[in-house]
Amino acid sequence: MSGPYGWAGAALLIAALGCEVVGVFALMWAALNNALGQAGPWFIVFLVSFPLFAGSWWLWRRGWKQARTQPLSSMPNQQRMALLRANAVIILGSVLGFGAFLGLAFKLPGSHGLAFALAALFLGLAISDIGSIKLHEILHARFPSRFGRSQKWARIFFGLSLASSGLFFLIGLFWPDVMTIR
Repeated sequence: MSGPYGWAGAALLIAALGCEVVGVFALMWAALNNALGQAGPWFIVFLVSFPLFAGSWWLWRRGWKQARTQPLSSMPNQQRMALLRANAVIILGSVLGFGAFLGLAFKLPGSHGLAFALAALFLGLAISDIGSIKLHEILHARFPSRFGRSQKWARIFFGLSLASSGLFFLIGLFWPDVMTIR
């Protein structure tokens, strides 16, 4: 969408994506280096991305209303609620997986912490995959999953995420020396 609202929305979207990427990678770096003192500012940068995403959506919506080009929804309320639930599962899995990764990586010492943190991260990814699979089923969409593969591949990625989570959990319990941190 062109116009002042479109360009401002695009700028906020780019800023939000930048904050999220920088925040996530900096937090993971701090967790892997066990630098809890450096995590606070990066967590704030990560949190700033959420209002920036909301602001970009609000600006685009305002521009659509002003230009009278806002698409009307022909989706029934029941299907709209199912989409909201699927999106909530995706967001919940992402936030819980990443939050548990950070919490466990900072709280548990050494290899145990890293293995359990990676198990939590992959479990969150599997939960997000459940929401993604449900979202595409509701939309009756051809399955453009993570890497543009079919629905079969989406289910394979779900299985791999779940298996990786279980593997890292077992490593953390029984073989923490496999993952040495120096």
